[in-house]
Amino acid sequence: MKGKKLLSGYRYKKSGTVVPSQNLIKRCIMKKIIFVILLGVVGFHSCQISGRDKRKVPYVLVIGIDGLGSHGFETAKTPHMNELMKNGAWTLSARTVIPSRSGPAWSSMITGATVEKHGVGSNGWTVEEKLLEPVFKSDYDMFPTIFGETRKHHPDAVIGTFHHWDKFNNFIERGVCDVSKSGGSENIVTEDACDFIDKRRPDLTFVHVDHVDHAGHHNGYRSEGYAFAIERADSLIGVFLERLKRSGIYEETVVIVVSDHGGFEHSHGGIHPDEMIVPFLISGKKVKKGYKIEHPVFIYDLAPTVAYLLGFELSGYISGTPLIDAFIN
Repeated sequence: MKGKKLLSGYRYKKSGTVVPSQNLIKRCIMKKIIFVILLGVVGFHSCQISGRDKRKVPYVLVIGIDGLGSHGFETAKTPHMNELMKNGAWTLSARTVIPSRSGPAWSSMITGATVEKHGVGSNGWTVEEKLLEPVFKSDYDMFPTIFGETRKHHPDAVIGTFHHWDKFNNFIERGVCDVSKSGGSENIVTEDACDFIDKRRPDLTFVHVDHVDHAGHHNGYRSEGYAFAIERADSLIGVFLERLKRSGIYEETVVIVVSDHGGFEHSHGGIHPDEMIVPFLISGKKVKKGYKIEHPVFIYDLAPTVAYLLGFELSGYISGTPLIDAFIN
């Protein structure tokens, strides 16, 4: 046997048995390790491509107008919002949650869940001092929001939130947004958000302006001052639309305009229609034009709709559903 020529990498044992050499064994092990690593990389890359492929649009901009009840459209002049409705899908009959207050309502919008699920029952809620635990928690000890879920499904996404009401930041997971910034006026918030859009081309931008609600509390939710504040908000929407065009991403963006609640007389928190009924407008890439949404819409449909646009689904604990009928298949 020893007279026969061995294949490269093999050797004889003293017993005469032919076995692979140590170098050959090491080479085989290294090849297997490299194969497994490459397989993992290809698999991960395929998942990433698959995740991107599921996205309906590259960019989503949500503009939240605090205190905008649908009754405000009866008296205020809103050319930019009218244009969004003409070129998009809309309803002026969406409903907020009970209590019709900012903290519970904004939390419902950005989580997709109702108050009894996410547990944010007041404007003073913080993750450290919550009275009612959420029924489902993320790694951030709170019900997951669209911002945290976007970061989980798209780790490289650019995400920004800009809010007129400084407490809004309490309802977002800490550290998941690239920018989460408060501003002292609707002008500052708009300027900061527009600069962010211009420079970063964000996947998801959420803007909150509070001056309409201020006008309602001060002047009344059916006053001339309230109508004027709505017109001011409409003009800011025009600023955003113009900035999207200047940035070159207007045609690739979906713009959503929503509100947390309206108001009755000088307050809100109850179930009067002026408090409960709010607008929900969607316009942009792949959105049906002039499509009035006839079925019931709730503010907590916002988060699942944004998730749908960005190519993923939220947990089974949410209350809302994506407004798929608003989009072209």
